[in-house]
Amino acid sequence: MNKTLGTWLCALLLVAPVSAVWASESADETQQLRQHIEQMQRDLLQMQQRLDDLQAEKEREQAERERMEQRVAEVAETAEAAEAAAAEDPDGISFGGAVRLNYGWRDYDDQNKDRGGDFELELFRINVNGTVGNVILDAEWRRYNDFQAIHHAWVGYDFSDELQMQLGITQVPFGILPYASHSFWFTGNYYLGYEDDYDTGVMFVHTPSDDWTFHYAFFKNPEYANDARADRYSFDLVTAGDQQNTETNQINFRAERHLNFGGDVRADFGLSLQAGQMYNRATESNGDRWAVGAHMDYYNGPWNLRLQAMRYEYNPKNPDGVSDDFVQKGAFAFPFLIAAKANSYTYSVSRSFNVDWGPVTYVNCYNEGTYVDPDVSNSSESIQSVTGCAVGAGGVYAYFDWIAGKNMWFAGGDGIGLDATTAGKWRSRFNVNIGYYF
Repeated sequence: MNKTLGTWLCALLLVAPVSAVWASESADETQQLRQHIEQMQRDLLQMQQRLDDLQAEKEREQAERERMEQRVAEVAETAEAAEAAAAEDPDGISFGGAVRLNYGWRDYDDQNKDRGGDFELELFRINVNGTVGNVILDAEWRRYNDFQAIHHAWVGYDFSDELQMQLGITQVPFGILPYASHSFWFTGNYYLGYEDDYDTGVMFVHTPSDDWTFHYAFFKNPEYANDARADRYSFDLVTAGDQQNTETNQINFRAERHLNFGGDVRADFGLSLQAGQMYNRATESNGDRWAVGAHMDYYNGPWNLRLQAMRYEYNPKNPDGVSDDFVQKGAFAFPFLIAAKANSYTYSVSRSFNVDWGPVTYVNCYNEGTYVDPDVSNSSESIQSVTGCAVGAGGVYAYFDWIAGKNMWFAGGDGIGLDATTAGKWRSRFNVNIGYYF
């Protein structure tokens, strides 16, 4: 464009004087015309100079834009490299925990009823988890009113995206994970030692595809090698009196098939196997124990249905005079008896809601049941039913439960599967648990 303009300027500078001379008849007019042409030439030269300056400015701006684009690209590349480095080296340990308060009203405790129930601190806990040098750490310690206990504590390593190892006190892979229930009380399988149970050993979690999950585990013993300690979170065999059996050398296998039916409809179907020894300190002999279970975990939008059926057997080597029909479990500072052989059936039906009630944003309501059918002499069925709702508001998560039981531990019963004086009586309690999780 600058060359074209320069060509026209030159032509004008050459043609204009000649035309002016031919058009003028007087010297004065010729002189004026010449001056006028010279002024036009100066103006045109100034315009040409301004155009050259504008072109130079445009070139400088283009160069500046290119430098800025290159700088942005360099910054983006640096950020991507930093993110990749963080993903490759996600070192760091984080801390969390919870504080929980509990209100309970029990119809089988006259003094508790006279007071209108009791409200107290139920739990303080600390959680630690993270990764240092590709080694995973996950641990939780709990302090209840009357005792303190480890919940879990393991170190792990991801051999690949499909295979993880966990070494230490880790969750026993049996049934629906991580829980078969939604309520604060879990199902009756928790008190039998087959829901949210933690033992000490090694476990491998294998996810070869989105359709399957497998667990393989060996547990040397429960979370505490001290068999007489009932101050624990998980329900295990504990020793006291003539009950001297303890858990040892346990293997677990769990397989779960994941099905997606489209939208919010999906289901998990699983099979769990467990077998181990039970050492009797009085006879110094090993008995055996095993359990097998099948489960379904079905979701349809906000609805969830969980079903599980299992069979367990304990075959102890007791001394003469001690019945083989019952074994002793213990947790939360109390030992109690359960039937040594039984079938257990559980269900959980729940419906979740997203709400906007001030700070409350989530509600989940449920009904859950357990039926334990013992297969030993001098026994009686045990039943547990829990109806309630859980409410989430920021860091607060609260349970409002009505739990009823017949011959059921933690619901007015003396144990599970016993033919005791309380066996035919229904007992219940209203419970509110308010926790702040951080």
